[in-house]
Amino acid sequence: MEHFALLKMLHGVAGVLLFVAFFALAGLCWRARPRPAGAAPAGAETEADAAGPEPAAPDAEGAIAEGAEAEAPARASPWPALCAVLLLLCLIALPVSGWWLAHLAGWPLGQIWLLGSSLLFLPGAVCGLWLAARVAGRRRKSLWFSLVLALLGLACLATTLWLMVAKPV
Repeated sequence: MEHFALLKMLHGVAGVLLFVAFFALAGLCWRARPRPAGAAPAGAETEADAAGPEPAAPDAEGAIAEGAEAEAPARASPWPALCAVLLLLCLIALPVSGWWLAHLAGWPLGQIWLLGSSLLFLPGAVCGLWLAARVAGRRRKSLWFSLVLALLGLACLATTLWLMVAKPV
């Protein structure tokens, strides 16, 4: 296969994966939103189910009775870290492959659509990395700030995508 066509296809796949990672991070942010005090977690049918099994009470000597199940430690989800790694890989690969494509096609880097897309890619990347840090760090203080980061980053990257596809002169 010709190098230009292969590189163009890989550049497109990286662009799609970038949007997938962004939408996944926004979804994880929405899913991690704080719930009202009396609300049960998603999937719980009753308050007793939401609270989980009662821990076994220790006897007089401080030992837990035989057959009582100890609580398993809560495991963190790997999805925020995987989305952050995918986002970071795409954010590194896209400018490199984009420059290489422009070089192979013979486009001067001073064209308005190339400069504009490069300038919009930077705030989109910063918003994406900041959102990934907030979701991976499990900061649940401000859902709205995280959603604004997601929307601003998506708007910047969608405009960059439009400039790359349309190539307005």
